[in-house]
Amino acid sequence: MKKTNIVFIFSDQHRKSSMGFWGGEEYRDGILGASDPVVTPNLDKLAEEGIVVSGAYSSYPVCSPFRAMLFTGRYPEHNGVWANCAPGRKDELFGDISTFTDVLSDSGYSVGYVGKWHLECPRPDFDAEGNYIADDPAYKGERFFPDGSPDSNTACWDTLIPRGRQRKIDYLYAYNTWDIFRAKEDMPHQRRPHYWDKDQNRITAPEGVWSPDFETDMAIRFLQNENGERDSDKPFALFVSYNPPHSPYSSREDTDYAAYDTHYSSEIVPDAKELLKRGNVTLDNEKFLEQTRVYFSHVTGIDRCVGRLLESVGAADPENTIVIFTADHGEMLGSHGLMSKNVPYEEATAIPFIIRYPGILEHRCEPLFLTGADIMPTVLSLMNIQSPDGVEGTDYSTLLKTGEGERPQTALFTQIKRKGVRSEKYLLTLTFGTPENYTDAEVFDLVNDPYQLHPMTPDQIPAEDLEFLRRELGRHLKLSDDPWYKKHLYSDFILYP
Repeated sequence: MKKTNIVFIFSDQHRKSSMGFWGGEEYRDGILGASDPVVTPNLDKLAEEGIVVSGAYSSYPVCSPFRAMLFTGRYPEHNGVWANCAPGRKDELFGDISTFTDVLSDSGYSVGYVGKWHLECPRPDFDAEGNYIADDPAYKGERFFPDGSPDSNTACWDTLIPRGRQRKIDYLYAYNTWDIFRAKEDMPHQRRPHYWDKDQNRITAPEGVWSPDFETDMAIRFLQNENGERDSDKPFALFVSYNPPHSPYSSREDTDYAAYDTHYSSEIVPDAKELLKRGNVTLDNEKFLEQTRVYFSHVTGIDRCVGRLLESVGAADPENTIVIFTADHGEMLGSHGLMSKNVPYEEATAIPFIIRYPGILEHRCEPLFLTGADIMPTVLSLMNIQSPDGVEGTDYSTLLKTGEGERPQTALFTQIKRKGVRSEKYLLTLTFGTPENYTDAEVFDLVNDPYQLHPMTPDQIPAEDLEFLRRELGRHLKLSDDPWYKKHLYSDFILYP
């Protein structure tokens, strides 16, 4: 039986509402509030050909924690990543657990990975000239990060993926987190990309190229395989990880020029406020309005790159290739006066998830609550590959294939100091105070208050609804072996199993 290929595309900080198809009648019940007026013809077409999972949810809306759940099927307590991987922290993937790429490689796949990784702690493995020195046993001097600064929390986040931690990736063009060499005064960092290959060679893209364009070129090389980029006797698995629509959003120089000029510039949209359809946006200054133009230009630029990848898949093996598009979290973009993520609001936690598998999955909008830990076991099962021991996420492959089966009624929201649970109707969150008392228990009625403008106390919702949320939160915390569960924190409120 021929094995199924996979192309897994994910962008960074791409919120669910920033896809054009949500404006269509078929999809309107799948989104809370208004969608963004973005131009995404390729994602729209992918949605028409596959399943749109309208309940996809970022349980921890920050880059590294979500990616760790995605690549291991485990929650933070068991994958090692409770915060963004950064200098001076200990958060990075445990070395002794199998990742998505490990499993695929062990199952006979030729595995490629292009773009942002963000699952390692940056290490001071370079000298002041940027030469890699960690493998040199004779080196006894001070160790440096790639920007030349000594061992410091303020040093850059960009390092290669060390040998022994490349997770069985055959074709590798990646940077760990943040590319300091791109951040020059005369060139925005999105236009000075460099990468590290499997042999730890530094590859620099042509100056001025937008990083997703170069990454798409490298991904297409893997798919076309004209120079032996992959083993043609094996099925292929390709992961493409784009940094945009993540910040920076400062100017047109940061983004896709054509997208900006054609759809979002002041000549096309004189008043940027017209782009802001979400009913909870409170920012209203010129800097923010320009950031809105750039963010949506990022989205349309990524859509163009997705189109190029889909065209290449079409030339490779389209009928036997799963294509997935998702993101690690969203972007507030002025909602509640906030930018970025790491909050429980819908703009930060609701993410895209589209999956196309010709002949196996029939098109529909699926309201399944699908979180990061569920993706790996679900996709592996669709590929007839068994998940490794220790996976904590749930396999929803049968539900995706048949439309039948038990759907989860809630999704977990988890941070170190804030926990919550989101149902179809409510969002409940608790914020850590003292071990005896939580400082804030907040509820939003998502049906009557889709923009989460009117927080309520728990006693303001029906008692049976509150009990359900309390039990679901306890269940999720036990399932994820959360530190709150281990200590039974707030057991006067959380109903632990």
